[in-house]
Amino acid sequence: MSTPNEYPGPEQSGSQPPVGGSGSQPENAPQNPNPGYQAPPPGYQQPGYQAPPPGYQQQPYQQQAPYQQQPQKPAGDTSFQMPADWPKDMKGVMPANGFAGLFSTGQLPQLLKVSYIIWLVTAGIWLLFTVLGLIFSLIALGAQDNSLFGITIPGSGAAMRAGGVKGIIVSIIALVLIAAVLVCIMKLKEGMQWARMALSVIAVLSIVLAFLGGGSGLLGIVATVLMWLPESSAWLNARARGIA
Repeated sequence: MSTPNEYPGPEQSGSQPPVGGSGSQPENAPQNPNPGYQAPPPGYQQPGYQAPPPGYQQQPYQQQAPYQQQPQKPAGDTSFQMPADWPKDMKGVMPANGFAGLFSTGQLPQLLKVSYIIWLVTAGIWLLFTVLGLIFSLIALGAQDNSLFGITIPGSGAAMRAGGVKGIIVSIIALVLIAAVLVCIMKLKEGMQWARMALSVIAVLSIVLAFLGGGSGLLGIVATVLMWLPESSAWLNARARGIA
C-alpha cells in the first residue's frame, strides 16, 4: 500500500515548473563566478609584468650543439725553443752560487734530478779513467824502448811515445769537457737552456773520445735523453718565461 507522498500528485493549479528542467538554469544564462570574485578592470596588468616593446619579435629556438669534450693539453709548454739565454761573459757562465751546491739537486723536476745525478756519476767515472790514462801516457812518453813496467809491448819505442802524446792530448780534452760538464749541470739547475744544449754537444763529443780512449761511454747519452723529455722541457721553458 503506497503512501500519499511516495509519488507526486498531479500538477496543482498555480504552480510553475522550473525552466529547463528541475533545478537547472537557462542555457543562455551566464555562469556565476565564485562568491566574492571581482573581474579585473580593463587594461589591468599583473604586478611585475613588463610588456614587450613595440616591434618585438621572439627569437626562433636554436638547438645547441651537443657537448664535445676538448682534448686535454699537456701540462706546460714542451715545445723546442732555441736557447735565448746564452752567456755574454764569463760571469754568466760560472754558477751563481759557486760549486758549493754541486751535490744538491735543488728544485729540479724528477727527470732532471735523475739526469743531474747521472751527469755527476759520469763526470766522476770519466775523471777517474782520464787521470789513469794521463798517467800511462806520461809513462809511455818517457819510455826509451818498447817495454812498460817490464812488459814488452809490440812496436818500437817511438810508437809508444807517439801513443803517449796522443793519450796526453785526449786526456787534456777530456779534463776540459769534464770541467764543462760540472759548470753546465750547475747552470742547468738554474734553468738555463743553453746549458742543456751544451751538455748535449758534450755527450756527442764524449762518444767520439770514447773511440780514442777518453770518453764517458753511454751514461752521458742517457742523461742527455732525460733532459729532452717533455717534463724536463716544460720546466726549462717555464723557467725561461720566469713563471716556474
